[in-house]
Amino acid sequence: MDFPQNISMEEAFALAEAEAKLEAALQESRNRFTNARIPDRLNEDWRFGRPHQYATALAELLQGDTPSQGEASVLHAGAAAVPVSAADEDLKQTEMLMPTIGSDALLGLHLQRFGSGYALYIEEDTAEPIHLHYKTAGFYTPSTFIMVAPGVKAQVVEHHEGLSENAVLFATRNIQVAEGAELKLQLHSSCMQRYLCITDIQNMGGKVSQLTRHENHAWAREETVAEIYAPGSDIQLFSANLPTSSVLDQHTRQIHHTGGATSNLLYKNVLDGTATATFAGNIYVAPGAHHTDAYQSNRNLLLSEDATVNSLPGLEILADKVRCSHGSATAPVNEEQLFYLLSRGIPRDEAISLLAQGFIDDVIEKFNN
Repeated sequence: MDFPQNISMEEAFALAEAEAKLEAALQESRNRFTNARIPDRLNEDWRFGRPHQYATALAELLQGDTPSQGEASVLHAGAAAVPVSAADEDLKQTEMLMPTIGSDALLGLHLQRFGSGYALYIEEDTAEPIHLHYKTAGFYTPSTFIMVAPGVKAQVVEHHEGLSENAVLFATRNIQVAEGAELKLQLHSSCMQRYLCITDIQNMGGKVSQLTRHENHAWAREETVAEIYAPGSDIQLFSANLPTSSVLDQHTRQIHHTGGATSNLLYKNVLDGTATATFAGNIYVAPGAHHTDAYQSNRNLLLSEDATVNSLPGLEILADKVRCSHGSATAPVNEEQLFYLLSRGIPRDEAISLLAQGFIDDVIEKFNN
């Protein structure tokens, strides 16, 4: 490597060591993609996710010659937003190092079909939310990179939208938050035949709150890995969804590499018709990550006897002096609440809609607070 001028021997060794570690990590990732298989029924992280149907179809599209085409735009970002493309090798390396939850092979294919997107370098407080929009009527593979400087407060809203009933969108999101920074994230996706989003949040001592909402997809899978690298870090994950007559597959990992930090998760779904929702969450506390505080909760409201829920929360704790727990609950509409609304002259369909919206609004209120 070429060293800058006027650099000390200690700094030169540190730079050389950092580059060697990066190259080793990149090589490990290359091997990971080479050895990865397209998800099938033996992939535990795709349990209940119907990989033989959805993952196979997405992989065939990624391996085919259909061009990745879509529209990317940004509002209220100023000079913080930089368009990215397949020519940006540094950002492709960043994506290459992203973890997945059972989708290494698909991420490897995404790297080969790297579409357009934006990198946000947020170095000062945002007066209003930055809005990112990704739209497609066909097949699109956008990428988002967000870096928040120390002490900065920012809000980002990301929209993924299908413009036709056959739209397919596979997005990756890499988010890095520095010490003392505060970032509020929203992700809204809608109207896709197939939708996959892989997110990696790296918290270096800041505070991150994320709300995801998915609507009107035939099939949607969301993978979110939230990693904590410094004491004092705080990550709050929320999701509120109405997956009517669709398949929603959500997988999360809250990874505490170090102690003295907090992570919380609340995912709620309202299911009607023949909808299926799967939630698989894991809290991992690394050895020595003492004084960790982590929680996850999955709640589901069933409006139909034909709807299905698979809820799989889990803990993997390798440290002492921690407070970690999880919870899961699925139930039909509360008959007493429904009777109360009906007795006041509200039609049954409207009453059920009000109860469903109230169930979901609880998540949105917690996120806003």
